[in-house]
Amino acid sequence: MPRTLRELFVEQLRLCKVTAGQQVGVIAEMGQKNEYVEAAVAAARDLGASALVLTASSLSNPMLPPYEPDGREVPALLAAAAECDMVVDVTVGGLIHSDVRTRITGNGKRMLFVAEPADVLERLMGDEALRDQVEAGGRKLNAGSTLHVTSAAGTDITADISGDSLPITHQWGYVDDEHRWDHWPSGFVACFPHDRTAEGTIVLQPGDALIPWQRYVRDEVRITIEKGFIKGVEGPGADAHLLRDYFEAWGDEDVYAISHMGWGLLPAARWSAFDVYDPRSLYGQELRSTAGNFMWSTGPNRFADRETPAHLDIPMRGCTVRIDGETVVEDGRLV
Repeated sequence: MPRTLRELFVEQLRLCKVTAGQQVGVIAEMGQKNEYVEAAVAAARDLGASALVLTASSLSNPMLPPYEPDGREVPALLAAAAECDMVVDVTVGGLIHSDVRTRITGNGKRMLFVAEPADVLERLMGDEALRDQVEAGGRKLNAGSTLHVTSAAGTDITADISGDSLPITHQWGYVDDEHRWDHWPSGFVACFPHDRTAEGTIVLQPGDALIPWQRYVRDEVRITIEKGFIKGVEGPGADAHLLRDYFEAWGDEDVYAISHMGWGLLPAARWSAFDVYDPRSLYGQELRSTAGNFMWSTGPNRFADRETPAHLDIPMRGCTVRIDGETVVEDGRLV
């Protein structure tokens, strides 16, 4: 029998080590996802914790410009969040690529973003085994010098990942340590290559994914990358034109930057999710996390001081990922 949203939040908050006497803050947008707010509050109280709901009129970025950041509510929100032991983000777009997230976790708090439908949350719940896999992938990235991704379709790109200071994102779907952010559900490892070091070609194939457009690629697209920035987007169909139009709309060179790269590790995640569900109900995390994918993104990178709101995550199938010649993903399958 499927569990209720409240029951799922109880299990998740237990994974996040919420205990009696702690304070859980829930960040929400007015009139949005009220059932998630109610479930998070009820779950916190079921565990003996107290809950504080922090509701803003709007915190989500636009999908297309014009864009004017509205920070009027943020100082008060941050002041309240600073008093909480854990923060649950149920905003529509999430505070992933924002100064809000950085300041909350930088203050020692743990922060969890929740966006997917209840049955996706249940099916893709994280556990210790997944965490072990994600951390093992992170150790491989941390020990490497060059990330090299190829595919039969023509993808061939390299990036410099050398040095102990390489920023690495470990996502296993829950937060049980201070300063930690994660996304429920999740299961992938990624790094932010040294800025302006990505070089080569990425060839998108039909069936690859465009997030947050929440759809599959329909036509082959050839993307040329030089010194960490997209320099060309070519293809015979509509997708190349639409990608060019999207990038050009912002009038901002930073939207062309390569942000992070990694691969999925979640065995239960299914590539077919955009067709099985109403894609408007999904955040796209299932495709980001599908075991054996290669995922790369454009735009924001807080480690390179880029906070542009224009952001695409692009999970791809059938790629081979190597670190210093060692294969970790071969033709879309985990090694």
